[in-house]
Amino acid sequence: MKFMWKIFFRTSLFFSLFFLAGNIAAKEVSTTRGEIPVYIPADYADSQTYPLLLLLHGYGFDGKVAESIWGFTEIIDKYKFIYATPTGTVDSTNSPFWNATNACCNFYGSTADDLSFLYRLIEAIKADYNIDANRVYVVGDSNGGFMALELAYRFPEIITAAVSSAGASHFETRRPPKAGVHVLQVQGTNDTSILYGGGTIQGAIYPGLEASTNQWASYNKCSEIDAEIDYKDLMPKILGHETEVKVFNKGCLREGSAESWTIEGGGHGLGRPVLISNTEEVVDWLLTKAKFGWPSKYNGITPPSYLGLNFNNIGSFNERDGIIYTCIRALQNGELSEINGNSRFDIGFEISSSEQGKIRVIKSRRFNSNNVLNKSSESPDCSGSFEITTGIYSDIILLGKDILQIKFKLTDINVLELTLLSIDVIEDP
Repeated sequence: MKFMWKIFFRTSLFFSLFFLAGNIAAKEVSTTRGEIPVYIPADYADSQTYPLLLLLHGYGFDGKVAESIWGFTEIIDKYKFIYATPTGTVDSTNSPFWNATNACCNFYGSTADDLSFLYRLIEAIKADYNIDANRVYVVGDSNGGFMALELAYRFPEIITAAVSSAGASHFETRRPPKAGVHVLQVQGTNDTSILYGGGTIQGAIYPGLEASTNQWASYNKCSEIDAEIDYKDLMPKILGHETEVKVFNKGCLREGSAESWTIEGGGHGLGRPVLISNTEEVVDWLLTKAKFGWPSKYNGITPPSYLGLNFNNIGSFNERDGIIYTCIRALQNGELSEINGNSRFDIGFEISSSEQGKIRVIKSRRFNSNNVLNKSSESPDCSGSFEITTGIYSDIILLGKDILQIKFKLTDINVLELTLLSIDVIEDP
């Protein structure tokens, strides 16, 4: 059995090499396992936040081959995400693998701690780039699919959504994860390596697509009797809309759901190589998923230096969330004051009425409670202020490519709604 697995994976690796995309330029981030390639949009700016996507390779592959199969680098500029392709450790046959579950694919008793490695990798990328912490995604292929689900289970507070293409979950009894995660399981009914209905690898059992999906529906507390059914045409060589889409999203935890794409007549996951249209299908699915916490350790972004502002930190509008993230100083007659013992607050505003120029506070917290420094090793400050005596809120906000000087007045204290008084564009001198 082990020999047959080796033949399959070696053949898959040889086949995929024909689809290498060439030497695609990448940045790098330092880890305990060396430099890991990180791809960023061509117009990356520290003033914007970006989703993070990790791609986890299959057994016998490495990160470079995995990218050649999936082609995420081709759509980075279209979708504006940051992307990393790490490689697991190698076993005694020099085959890269992830130490995911008992079933796949630690064939030689390795003690590699891939969970900790991937956690530290995410944190390292966050330190180097402006990552939206509400949008951290992982896509796993085959052995990487097992690893993607394991990573989501172990770190549900960090992972927003996980896609397992031709991977599987686990059979052992575990407690539910501490938070919800959106999970997508993709499988072909004719897959001969990771069986659609589940199977064993060297005597270790793994669940099939339905059991894996139902497990995550249970973990996310979704109703398992209210699943929605739809169909997709993912595989042009298979007649009709061959892919059944089953969605568990009723009654789920706020940040969780479970979904399966069953490719009737399909093979190993989304194939070798993955059609770019299907790579986009996966990214489209991921980007609709978000957590509802704070996207950063403190609100605000560093303003462009050409503005010569007195503040090193201004608010910003997150287009994906539709929320203005900023921080404000509490003032009393122009002097720094306190509200409930704090003088500075992170604030999240939603636009409650664009026609009437109204915004509403939907969340708040103490500003920079962990005393995090910005990338210039400076303590960030707050461009916003709220004058308690008049109810006037003033701020500087980045909206798209425009930097705006805004002023609002608190008009409904019961729902913390404010109405626009003035707005001016700060011009580039």
